[in-house]
Amino acid sequence: MTGTSAHQHSETAGPVHVTVWEDGGAGLPSVVLVHGILTWGDDEQYGFAAQRPLADRHRLLVMDRRGYGRSPDIARSDWSIDAEDIVGLLGTGAHLVGHAYGGVSAMAAAVRRPDLVYSLTLIQPGALRPAERHPVVAEALARARAATAALPEDLTPRSS
Repeated sequence: MTGTSAHQHSETAGPVHVTVWEDGGAGLPSVVLVHGILTWGDDEQYGFAAQRPLADRHRLLVMDRRGYGRSPDIARSDWSIDAEDIVGLLGTGAHLVGHAYGGVSAMAAAVRRPDLVYSLTLIQPGALRPAERHPVVAEALARARAATAALPEDLTPRSS
């Protein structure tokens, strides 16, 4: 970080928890960061914590998707619901970054409100679910779900 003082706070934006990093001061362009399925927003091991130095130049909104981190759980994670939550975080406009399955939701949010997205960065977007009716994709998803279900529960530490 630069010589600015670190500023972090948490807020609830509709149904989701958001960690806000704005170390460079108020009025900076916002960046919305959307995580994948095996982590949550500010997870230090797999999430966006390593991006914290960017808060010197941008206001970072580190989202916990529903059912992850400090956001309330829902019956089933859904890219379409996540996209609506993301649109709500874009404010009057922001840069948008999505990782893995969060990239699918980020793409959907950008399609819904392109006027609010300054730039879109996708990191390994897992875009299979929107095409799940295709037989090859359906089989790949079934294998992935079975493999994910077999992962040890302590693979990723839970947020408190």
